[in-house]
Amino acid sequence: MDNVNGNHKTPWKILIIAIFLNFCTWALLFVTPPLETILSTNLYLSYFQTSILFTAPILMIAIIAIPAGIIADRIGLKRVIGIGSVIACIGALLRGTATSYSSLLIFSIIFGLGMGFTFANLPKLARSCSSIQKTSFVMGIINGFGVLAGIGLALAITVPLIYPLTNSYHGVFYIWTIPLLIATILWWILVREPPCPSIEIESETAAPVRLTQVLKNKTLWLLAFILLLHNIFFYTWSGWLPTYLLQKGFSLNFTGLLTSVMLWAGIPTILFVPMFYSKINVSKKLLIWVPSLIFAFLAIWIIYASKFSIFFIMVIAGIINILRFNTLLSLPVEIMPKEHSGVAGGVVISVGYIGAVIGPSMAGQILDITGSFQSIFIILSVISIITMGLTFLIPTTDKNKISNTSGK
Repeated sequence: MDNVNGNHKTPWKILIIAIFLNFCTWALLFVTPPLETILSTNLYLSYFQTSILFTAPILMIAIIAIPAGIIADRIGLKRVIGIGSVIACIGALLRGTATSYSSLLIFSIIFGLGMGFTFANLPKLARSCSSIQKTSFVMGIINGFGVLAGIGLALAITVPLIYPLTNSYHGVFYIWTIPLLIATILWWILVREPPCPSIEIESETAAPVRLTQVLKNKTLWLLAFILLLHNIFFYTWSGWLPTYLLQKGFSLNFTGLLTSVMLWAGIPTILFVPMFYSKINVSKKLLIWVPSLIFAFLAIWIIYASKFSIFFIMVIAGIINILRFNTLLSLPVEIMPKEHSGVAGGVVISVGYIGAVIGPSMAGQILDITGSFQSIFIILSVISIITMGLTFLIPTTDKNKISNTSGK
């Protein structure tokens, strides 16, 4: 990537800080799944209560995404993302002081509020700091080395490496807060407003954000609902898999590590697939419906899989997950004018991340009632088939973007 936005060079300093900030917030969010057994033992929680601790911050992302996008379109990305990172730091630090379920839940909500301001505006940052042809690639870099690496590392090392340092969940939260504090300081000191030079030019001539115009775009709502289904699958799968693997006979230290394989497999995928994709003339819908079909198969396979084959399931899941996720996040900001990309991204994230709350909570209730994962994986398989079917309703695409005439 030689340059973006005409004559401007790629703003790698900004992107690297954004990746680091994204990494820290997602790592802190996914500290909870590997700690599920420890938290339930110390705080006497049901499966459903444990799922709420995980999904409460995600619910805040869904609630705050649209307001965060509107505010960013008006006052700028540095301020909004920076304010969000400060709030996330406060919530993350307070989680370490929690001694009861209610206090841990409240502090998790504060953390999620801050995360909503940061994550909801990353698609706008990618769009603002790149050409429309490269938005998907830049978003992939942010997601690959931010979201995937953050989640993967948290799942892999929280119990076997971080927890033994203090032998308490309090210490785990404190330790994971340190990188987020560093990322927040770097963002405020090194990133200017606007982060990319082109934003300043556009802000002088851009029309006021018209939320009603964005909300009338039917394609945007279709993408939002598909992301909702994607998140039901992903957050149920990744959030409860450590517990499922315990039932399969894996050790507590190994369950998080094996779950993280899915995330590590996605990182090289996000680097190499865009290069391959740029050489072929196919619709981006392919990167949504094919993963959906494969996920339907994997959700059934894992019910009967041996310990050895679960590793291969996680590798395949990691490859197809990032293809679908990155496509669903980048398309909304590609189909809308750049000055409205914050709102467009906010709408899709707001609706889409309701699925991240529905899925794990649903699974927690099923486990409290049945104690079995079989029906959960069957439901996920059906959801994947529905996702695949809805993909064919997306308007015809060329290799770079969806036509934004749909729904007008």
